[in-house]
Amino acid sequence: MHVQKSYLQIFLICIVIIFLAAGCNQQSKKNIEKNIEKTSNDPKALALLYLSENRLDEAVAAFQQAIKMNPEDSATYIGLTRLYLLQKNYDAAENLCKAGLKIKPGNIDLKLLLAEIYGLKNDKENAAKELKEIIEKDPKNVNAYYLLDSISSNQNSRKYYLLKVLSLAPANIVPRLQLAELFAGEGKTDSSLFYLQSVKKIAPAFSDAAEISYEKATSLLNANTPTLALPYIKQFHSLMKITPEYATGSDEIKIPKMIAGYFTMNTNIPASSFGTTQSSDADENNSFSAPLKFTDVSGIPGHSIGNNLKAENAVIAVADYDTQGNMYLYSSYLTPGSATSQSFLSTIQMGAFKECKVTGSIEHNGKDTYAAFADYDNDGYQDLFIATSNGILVYKNNGDGTFSRVTEDIGLHNASNATKILFADFDQDGDLDMYVSQKGTNKFFRNNGDGTFTENATAMGLAGDKQGTKDMDFGDWDNDGDVDIIGVRNDGKLELFNNNRHSSFKDISASVGLQHPEYTGTAVAFGDYNNDGMLDIFLAGGPDGKCTLFKNANGHQFVPDTRASDQISNSVKGIKVDEVAFLDYDNDGHKDILVAGVNQDSSKRGIRLFHNNGSKGFSDVSDLLPEAVMQAYHFGIADYNFDGDRDIFFGGPNGIRLARNDGGNHNNFVQVQLTGLSFGNSKNNKLGIGAQVELKTGDLYQMKTVKGPLVEFGVGKRTKLDVLRIIWPNGVAETINDPSSKQRALEEAELKGSCPFLFTWNGNKYEFLKDMLWRSALGIPVAIHGTDTTFAYSNPSKEYLLIPGEKLKPKDGLYSIKISEELWEAVYLDKAELVAVDHPDSVNAFVDERFVAPPYPGRKVYLVSQQHLPVSATDGFGNNLMPKISKYDFQYVSNFSLGKFQGVAKEHDLILDLGKKAETDRLHLFLRGWIFPTDASINIELTQTKKWQLHPPSLQVINKEGKWQTVIKDIGYPMGRDKIVIVDLTGKFLTPNDRRVRIRTNMQIYWDHIFFSTGHLKAPVKMHDLKMVSAELHYRGYSSSYQKGGPYGPQWFNYDNVSKGQKWRDLTGYYTRYGDVLPLLQKADDEYIIANSGDQVSIDFDAKNVSLLPKGWTRDFLIYSEGWVKDGDLNTAHGQTVDPLPFHGMPSYPYGKNITYPTDRAHREYQQKYNTRKVSDYDFKNAVRLGIEDPSK
Repeated sequence: MHVQKSYLQIFLICIVIIFLAAGCNQQSKKNIEKNIEKTSNDPKALALLYLSENRLDEAVAAFQQAIKMNPEDSATYIGLTRLYLLQKNYDAAENLCKAGLKIKPGNIDLKLLLAEIYGLKNDKENAAKELKEIIEKDPKNVNAYYLLDSISSNQNSRKYYLLKVLSLAPANIVPRLQLAELFAGEGKTDSSLFYLQSVKKIAPAFSDAAEISYEKATSLLNANTPTLALPYIKQFHSLMKITPEYATGSDEIKIPKMIAGYFTMNTNIPASSFGTTQSSDADENNSFSAPLKFTDVSGIPGHSIGNNLKAENAVIAVADYDTQGNMYLYSSYLTPGSATSQSFLSTIQMGAFKECKVTGSIEHNGKDTYAAFADYDNDGYQDLFIATSNGILVYKNNGDGTFSRVTEDIGLHNASNATKILFADFDQDGDLDMYVSQKGTNKFFRNNGDGTFTENATAMGLAGDKQGTKDMDFGDWDNDGDVDIIGVRNDGKLELFNNNRHSSFKDISASVGLQHPEYTGTAVAFGDYNNDGMLDIFLAGGPDGKCTLFKNANGHQFVPDTRASDQISNSVKGIKVDEVAFLDYDNDGHKDILVAGVNQDSSKRGIRLFHNNGSKGFSDVSDLLPEAVMQAYHFGIADYNFDGDRDIFFGGPNGIRLARNDGGNHNNFVQVQLTGLSFGNSKNNKLGIGAQVELKTGDLYQMKTVKGPLVEFGVGKRTKLDVLRIIWPNGVAETINDPSSKQRALEEAELKGSCPFLFTWNGNKYEFLKDMLWRSALGIPVAIHGTDTTFAYSNPSKEYLLIPGEKLKPKDGLYSIKISEELWEAVYLDKAELVAVDHPDSVNAFVDERFVAPPYPGRKVYLVSQQHLPVSATDGFGNNLMPKISKYDFQYVSNFSLGKFQGVAKEHDLILDLGKKAETDRLHLFLRGWIFPTDASINIELTQTKKWQLHPPSLQVINKEGKWQTVIKDIGYPMGRDKIVIVDLTGKFLTPNDRRVRIRTNMQIYWDHIFFSTGHLKAPVKMHDLKMVSAELHYRGYSSSYQKGGPYGPQWFNYDNVSKGQKWRDLTGYYTRYGDVLPLLQKADDEYIIANSGDQVSIDFDAKNVSLLPKGWTRDFLIYSEGWVKDGDLNTAHGQTVDPLPFHGMPSYPYGKNITYPTDRAHREYQQKYNTRKVSDYDFKNAVRLGIEDPSK
């Protein structure tokens, strides 16, 4: 996007600054009058002061005077127009807005205001005209689309506008609630249920009242009674309006309001543009020229303490709880001679501090040593962890601005006097784990996902040195997709714990150049100071002020930046360093460095700030810091007044002080908020902690690790944002082109691994049919036993899939199919066959396409002359499901509640009464559907607690006592998309006249068509193996996708719409070279095609020499495939590499050190001839920084 100068934003920021001056500092009436007197020559500033005092008439007069003095200032027109709207003086507001537009024609802020005025005056025609002109100029203006919805009376128009709003603000629950209401009103049950459930995915922690309304609404939708559900949906909507998520959503899409004495910030900030709006992409903009300083904000209620306190320790923790500048602040200090810290917990709203209510009291015994906010239960609300001399205390965030002390045992044992606590998803299972440094060995508390933790440091290789660790930080130092840990031990030496995945870390500091005797210190931090996309390390606190800035040499070694290290060290002499951090205080796009400690000479600064001058190194700019803030033990960095620059809370000998950044927002900035789906998915933590975010704007590239709810990037004077890429904690990449400067990113609920796609030529085009090789589970973990992991069976997938005759037609004398790999996987395709299945057209052919463990169903075709529907089909609550299962139409049974995880729903029943037609000796049940499965990382999470267990579909019948009894423990489930499960019910019924069956599971399976067949059909069938005449491997790219059959249908693919680019992180290694691969598919001999994501195998079979069909016969096909699929999930065994290669007969995967892929001459020659295409992860790592798009070039 192009960053425009936003007068509305500038005006509102000015208002907030004035409000803070008037309100936060609690000035007396006398002081306010003095300020009014001082600003009498500046009528606009005077107007803002009057507003803060609710003196509206005087504010109007001052604004009018400001316009007379400077009629070119659009911000003044905006301010006065807003004030007129507050007074409901719509005519005056309209006239003034039009006057402003004569001066600044096309100004979007003024046009939005004018459209709002027209809407308030019920002039919908002119309102729509203004809004459509805005959209023509700014197609991504979410405010305009939302305002169009509010003035529209046409249901279809409303849905269109709300869907546009949702496409621009996908994490917003407001349009989702409105869409749920609209679809329920239209009787569209599935769509209403889908949007209602999507609210729970984004904001799962409901109040008790909201939960009741939600459950009632979903229950009535499940019963297909949307009219009855609508009042409860509206009630739920009303109750959600008081939640932070709803307030945040409203701020994002609504035009900001003015309230006397209080002012709502513009939360859809295009950019802070106090400077030029002209593009300066050619200018590095490394030096900051605008006036800037940090101002000491005194008078923080309950926090600021006098200069003679001489606190021995002070602790700070700050967290933005709604990404709108409203925050939690915890602080404590220890006075000389005391054994207990004095503690304070406050909320900060619009810069004003207020004591936070705590059930169980925030006061506690013992000395505080560290504190942090983290959402450990993944409900979207950040909880408070306080490390003390007596252990770790936990205060749960209740979601309403209050906290409650957790008194039950949640597993945080033997962790006293912690020096640092890190929260991140270190084991890649979707929740935040807790790593604690302390004197003695460190503690790692693995999150069990049920509100408890298990200590596992020794088993995971994270116990560390016996002397303990003083400071640490986390980030992905080698850009391999997982989170690593840098620490500095109590003896000053560095330790770099590399994440080897599968709950295993190793200290590799010596092998990467970090164990030189001179490299010692007391504080350490990760950060990309040179913007090359690799995390560097800053170490401070060595002897005589020695600091070392290590440059990351492409993820292999760390090399000291001698000049920068010396520049910083010269200013840090005499300081006992306690904490360091990278931050971009002036928003120029280059990370500066903050050092905090206590100077041996108390008259000199112990806090130092260093500006990043790019290729010139660093300069000491500590004089920008307030003189009153000299020493600090800890600090917290946050934009407390939400003006676009980073403010700093310091805790030191003189207590808690705030250094407000005044001027950092003169440069443009970008704010990014991540929202993980913590319900019905849970593949990432709610706030995306540990994700890697990259931003490219012109010549400037930046990368940051997400460590809080909001990630901020300064971009200097640049005015065009090119691309934003998020690498979520589970390794999945999401790219956003032309992002906004207030970008909210919602995790996409998509499958990252689901096997290759089969496309067939239907006579007109290539059509997606289904996915293949689904029976391979190579390297997938299924259970964890202490330090051991049990993996799924290693057998190759062997499957026959049905291709209906109308889906495969000859093309130039050939039957042409395409097998494309489009997910985060490597495919080992060893054999393929196409079989013609000829049979009378009076019968239909089916094959068993269910997922089962070996032995697999073989080459067996089921012929059915008559498809009998059940007499009735209901769920466990008696709701009628017959309309969903009566025909093959991609309309699915979806009336079950989702669970916490993808693939795991609440237990639900499908009850079928097969009726009298089923009273026969031979009976088969056919169930067509699809499954949304778990993945390797979810499997890891499921094994950590008994709270969630996966139950495959079981089949029950009525026994002689009239009770349900299980007769088939596991009937299997569809192998992916649109597959048939065939269940032999012969001899399974326990009573002579009752033909009811109940299928019970908690898997996320969506059934489409269900029928049964009776008897034994003796119709003839002829099968012919067709000759494969060509097979070629080549790069193709990625098909566009859509939901087939509605919101609960599977993801479907359009062959003709293809995108290139680097979508997934490559599994590295040697793949099969492009070109002819016909010899590799003739037999299953471990000489296979190895295909990467984006590759395609084009196979042609002879269609000319196939026998003619007799009259009254038809032809279907079977496609046989044999091979393996290994996905790139962070918890898949060897999920980063092509090797080790699978082979028939291997005892397990991963296999032991003494077992190898065949090394005979034939297999060596195969590898030398075919597997010569080397693929690294270079393209993926540099796709944003260098603009790499097409890996085939």
